[in-house]
Amino acid sequence: MQTQKMTARHWGILATCVFCTFGCAAVAFSTPGLCYRPVAQYLGVEVFNVSFYMTIVYLFEVIFSPIIGKLMEKFDNRIICTIAAVFTSCGYMAMSQYTELWQWYVSGALIGIGEITLLWLMVAGLLNRWFKKKLGLVIGVSYAMTGAGGAVLNIVGQFLLGPDLAGWRDVYLVLGLIAFVLSVPFTLFAIRTKPEDCGLRAYGASLEGTEEEAAAANENSGLTAKQAFKSWYFYALIFAGCMANIGGIFPQHFTTFYQGFVATDPATMEAIAELMIMSGTLEACTMIGMAGGKVLIGALESKSIQLALVVGCVGGFCGLLAIWQGGMHVGGVAGLPLYIMFGGGLFYGLIYPFVTTLLPYITRLLFGNKDYDQIYSIILVPVNLVGAFAASGLALIYQNAGWDAFFIVGLVSIVIIYAGFNLAYYGGKKVYLEQM
Repeated sequence: MQTQKMTARHWGILATCVFCTFGCAAVAFSTPGLCYRPVAQYLGVEVFNVSFYMTIVYLFEVIFSPIIGKLMEKFDNRIICTIAAVFTSCGYMAMSQYTELWQWYVSGALIGIGEITLLWLMVAGLLNRWFKKKLGLVIGVSYAMTGAGGAVLNIVGQFLLGPDLAGWRDVYLVLGLIAFVLSVPFTLFAIRTKPEDCGLRAYGASLEGTEEEAAAANENSGLTAKQAFKSWYFYALIFAGCMANIGGIFPQHFTTFYQGFVATDPATMEAIAELMIMSGTLEACTMIGMAGGKVLIGALESKSIQLALVVGCVGGFCGLLAIWQGGMHVGGVAGLPLYIMFGGGLFYGLIYPFVTTLLPYITRLLFGNKDYDQIYSIILVPVNLVGAFAASGLALIYQNAGWDAFFIVGLVSIVIIYAGFNLAYYGGKKVYLEQM
């Protein structure tokens, strides 16, 4: 049987997903912690007040998830995704000019609309339509770019920020420009909604039969949205996704932990310059781990969901423990505990892929392609709603109960993530087999 080979169009779709996540998604979700503390100091407010703009990001993702999902089913994805790229990159750049707190919240709304489109719906939707073979791997590679982008941009950002944290406006401007350049040209010129629009098939799909028959077979396999919403494992999957999203939000506060605890003299509350210059390194290490983790988890999930869960959860648990204990024992010098903490960031990156890589993959396995966009967009509503509260709620934990409580909550969350995905996947798989 002849199957569809990779073409320039397939590579263009993959490149769009890769560069949009490397740029727009990385600046939105992997770098905000760089500027929380300096902006809070500039405005004379608590870190919680600044980090609340990320709550706005998640709330607008919740509001616009079903709306954008329907728009992407009806209209040319090039137009929708290009507008989303402009919203994200320009919303981030605009923060370089702000002087009042409410302005950050406006950017949060723009970024939320942009990222529900680019990160959540565009990547999963396009790759599910354009790839049948190696789907788990290409999803993993694409989402890995939020980690790779986060690693690179956090290093760039920490040098722009400087040891006195005075360069936060430059961070917003430069990283926002990078996001624009890496997204808009691709969304404008490389995207086509479906391979059949170009006379092609999904990579690895059979070339037998007409294009119309192939498209119909691909789109009509699986459950309807109505059937999915009546299944108990749909809600178990939502719960697992919510917990995974909380796990993915923890790194947004690692830089605040480093700046405000590790690199600050507890007696004088003054910054330790030789440590503060590395204020973005912990999050950069986490992003490197996330990049490798998304490729690894994407490859593993194609072979064994259980293996992907064990590797991700064990790695994430050990990594978070190392960040906690390493950071607590740095003692103002760049010794072994500092490198244990940075190494912990690498391992914590293994838990990060669950919400972006594992969640859409399991959604497709359990419910098929028939109403995938609609089903997945509904799953994202509570997932991002929980993220909205976690983005600023985690700041409240360490501000009121201390960093120990912050890390304990994270460790417990990882255990729940493991149990939640096992329940959703194996429970749903059992029901599916019983219906056959």
